[in-house]
Amino acid sequence: MSSETFERLRVPIALGLALLLLAGYMILRRVEPESGSASPTATIVVGVPGGGVVTAPPTATASPSAAPSPTPVVTASPAPTPTLAPTPPAEEFVAEVLACRSISGAECNDEIERLRPQDETFVALVLFDNAIAGDVINVILDGPSGPVEGGTYALPGGGRGYYYSTFAISGLPSGRYTLTALRNGEEVARTELRRNGGDDDGD
Repeated sequence: MSSETFERLRVPIALGLALLLLAGYMILRRVEPESGSASPTATIVVGVPGGGVVTAPPTATASPSAAPSPTPVVTASPAPTPTLAPTPPAEEFVAEVLACRSISGAECNDEIERLRPQDETFVALVLFDNAIAGDVINVILDGPSGPVEGGTYALPGGGRGYYYSTFAISGLPSGRYTLTALRNGEEVARTELRRNGGDDDGD
């Protein structure tokens, strides 16, 4: 190859090599994993129940009582048999169910008894005490549209706490409804609700 021919080809060859290097760099950039992406903010999702335990029950501790000194006698007497104190009964489970526009933890914001035509959701809130870890809480909305469950939630601990579930009611027909709270499948509380087709509907 003559020097003149080499000079004519040198520039195109250099440009071709530069383009190949640029293309390889862009391909490597595309396959690199994206980092630093922000995690989504947790929100209450309609139909997904939740809750928590606010206060755990206190742990009972036995306090020793001083025994009276035995009176010495001439003949040996058998040792007295200790009397066991009866075990106190477990605290009774108590609960209350509320219908709320919204909630802040275990606090009901704007408790409602009548569902307005423009309402699209409401939150069922169950407040309870003396629960046992593993108790399963649920709510059921029953009325003209049939029963609708809020979803079960197993308590992570015992004591006092709350449960919530958000109901979508945009297509709910008018009528009277019952909101019932369940513990392990048994009714523990209920409240009445009403859905009107208009603000001025009568009973």
